[in-house]
Amino acid sequence: MNEKWKIYIVGHKKIHSEMMAGDKKFNNENYMFLNVGERDRLENSENYNCINQRDLQNYVSLGKYWAESEGIYNIWRSGIYKELKYIGFLHYDIEFRLEKRFCLGGRTNITERIGKYIKGKEKAHISFATFTTKWDYSQRMIMDPSKPDELSGDGINCYDQILKDYNNYFNTSYTLEDFFKQKYINLCSCFLIDTATFDKMMGFFDWLVNSHKLDIYDTKHLLRYQGNMAERYFGLFMLFEYDRMLDMFLVHQYDRGWK
Repeated sequence: MNEKWKIYIVGHKKIHSEMMAGDKKFNNENYMFLNVGERDRLENSENYNCINQRDLQNYVSLGKYWAESEGIYNIWRSGIYKELKYIGFLHYDIEFRLEKRFCLGGRTNITERIGKYIKGKEKAHISFATFTTKWDYSQRMIMDPSKPDELSGDGINCYDQILKDYNNYFNTSYTLEDFFKQKYINLCSCFLIDTATFDKMMGFFDWLVNSHKLDIYDTKHLLRYQGNMAERYFGLFMLFEYDRMLDMFLVHQYDRGWK
């Protein structure tokens, strides 16, 4: 049985075909480009399946400072994914090639690997951007009301507050020790999960958005603070929700001048 799945590739200007070129099974059924930019259409979109988030039912504008999470939120609000078994998200500058730490040269058969992993599974999690919990905590990204408009430094670590919010929302009692026991966390809002769990995660995120609690930390919206924290709320949720994940870290082309 082939599970029905789709990954939304979030972009704002142009589709870079070279990012998908190595994956011979890349197709317009399993992948859709989600335009979150100001243009009516993404450049180079003629041969791809595309949708503008502004055209989605129940669309709301959160602001660019929410980064990819705005697109994820609007897909959830629209409900267009409901017929799927699995849903995922990637960035426009993610190359369909595994990091070399997995294999010499980096494999590019990403679509095939995804299909094989989720086949027959009711619940599964694939991470396309995996980091250690210890490393990300040590970045000292802060969520400190006494230090507004600061993204990192000395202050209350963001994970201390995110963990508290998670426990309060789900009525759990996880500790930082539980967090570090997991060792790895899925960041960058690059993941594939079953839609039932996606709905659960987005209920938590909907609470976060409507609480407006992140606004006090980036009052001028200059730090993309909300987007940075959103990926960590997602990451911590998936960390506790799944007993295991497939680590399929893809190459991120940060330095190509595509911002």
